[in-house]
Amino acid sequence: MKPFNITTLLLVAALLSGCASTGSPPAPAKIEPITVQAKKRAVTTAHPLATMAALNILERGGSAVDAAIAAQMVLGLVEPQSSGVGGGALAMHWDAKAAQLTSFDGLSAAPSRVTAALNQDFDGKTLKSEDVARGGRSVGVPGALSVLKMVHDKHGKLPWASLFDPAIKLAKEGFPLAPRLHATLSEPNAVKDLPEMVALYFDASGKLLPVGTVLQNLAYANTLTRIAQQGPAGFVAQGGGASFVAAVQRGAHPSMVSEADMRAYRAEPRETMCAPFLAYKVCAMGPTSFGGVVVLQKLQMLEARLQGAAPAGKFNFDDPEFVHLYAEAARLAQADRLHYIGDPAFTNVPVASLIAAPYAKERARLLDAKNRAPSVRPGVMDSKTALLETAPGSETMDATSQMAIVDAEGNALSITTTTNLNFGSRILVDGYVPNNAMTNFTGLPRAGQAAPNKMEPGKRPVTSMAPVIVFDKEGKPMLVGGSAGGLQIVDYITGSLIEMLANQRTPAQALARGNISTAVVDKVQLEKDTPAAALAPALTARGHTVEIVPLPSGQGFLMRTGDGWIGAADPRRDGVAMGY
Repeated sequence: MKPFNITTLLLVAALLSGCASTGSPPAPAKIEPITVQAKKRAVTTAHPLATMAALNILERGGSAVDAAIAAQMVLGLVEPQSSGVGGGALAMHWDAKAAQLTSFDGLSAAPSRVTAALNQDFDGKTLKSEDVARGGRSVGVPGALSVLKMVHDKHGKLPWASLFDPAIKLAKEGFPLAPRLHATLSEPNAVKDLPEMVALYFDASGKLLPVGTVLQNLAYANTLTRIAQQGPAGFVAQGGGASFVAAVQRGAHPSMVSEADMRAYRAEPRETMCAPFLAYKVCAMGPTSFGGVVVLQKLQMLEARLQGAAPAGKFNFDDPEFVHLYAEAARLAQADRLHYIGDPAFTNVPVASLIAAPYAKERARLLDAKNRAPSVRPGVMDSKTALLETAPGSETMDATSQMAIVDAEGNALSITTTTNLNFGSRILVDGYVPNNAMTNFTGLPRAGQAAPNKMEPGKRPVTSMAPVIVFDKEGKPMLVGGSAGGLQIVDYITGSLIEMLANQRTPAQALARGNISTAVVDKVQLEKDTPAAALAPALTARGHTVEIVPLPSGQGFLMRTGDGWIGAADPRRDGVAMGY
């Protein structure tokens, strides 16, 4: 298969044509993602060109990791608002031959020189959060390339340099402007907020180019060429590091990142957490992901609370009582994550205790089937643990992207990548966007507060990103995936796992369900224009504060069925699943 010729671009244009007039995502209640069926190789990503690049690498004999690298480089081109070489990533890998599950952390990190919090300047003055949420001060040391190189060194088959060919070719020869990127650029003040992007996406009169317009990004092609030839060191070499630092040090609140920080960054292997849910073993990233802890806690609490209920339909998202319990379990899990979870290099996180079955049963006893609890507290791990209130962080990652890949040898990879908020720092340098991950640290803690996620030199802020792999009772991977979507990632993943594992839905059916989230403190969010919104009166009667809002999840899942795989990408974004 020769990717990215005119036939390919026409196919992509057709795949993206559903909302070409406005660039708005399709209404999730009306659109269901297409299910891909594959024998041995399957891919789902957030953009057709990325999926096709990954599938092409698999056809050439590449591994799941090889395919993910090719897809990520394309994603950095076609949806730069979401992820790229200027951001970070978490990856979970299943080695079929060794029967080994491993996790890797490439989140963006704090530089070696920091203040006590992002909203505190070097002279001790307090800064307005909105003044440092974007721009140079918000930028962390990028980690995406480091983690991709780490997993490639362990599990790659094709040469590193060859994996960059699809993205370089597209950047030079052209790629169509996708609906979701168009929608982001259509937002009010886009030109004012993204002045460096104007030359790429707007015409000479300042008008946004239409969906499907063929674009080029030659600066990005040059950046990828350096990285292809030299590995992650190429990101900094030949003036790359100097360009990055110069770009992020502009403005009233310049970055604290140095070239030395960029050279010193190293991806880290992380603990993989697994816990039972029904007849399955669900495995997720450990900290610095708090998302994995929250997902496993919620699943276990709900199973424990619903024991003895009617076996059919008890995990029913159309039932207000179940959704109420779902929301209450989430509140308990969020209380634990705020109190206990930080970068494990800086904080002793009691992971085993937090996801232990006896602890889940103990917490499940606190779930009242009829009424919302007035308040929730973190659980006590041991008698020496003080119950301190913890300020929540501002972590949100609307721009995150999710990939799931299975190769011919049965290896599987779930990888979630991000530049944090849409267009990250809103800076463009050498064709890519630096992250704004420093906003994911908590602010200055009050006296006596636990602050496991406070900003410190070299530290990585916690994240809701939670790539998952689920195993059946024979120990074979049967579900691979995760989600984009900010703090709500934990709810998107938990809800879909419940639908697929408890309610026997396909990935396409699970991803088309109206979303429900409890990620915003003391609120239940129901997805606008979906059946989920009808739950509002019943949940309000149980004491919840309810919001009906858009919830643009970005999920992607592959499910093993018999001797093959089916999969789907979230219908709210531009993604597609493919395989053969």
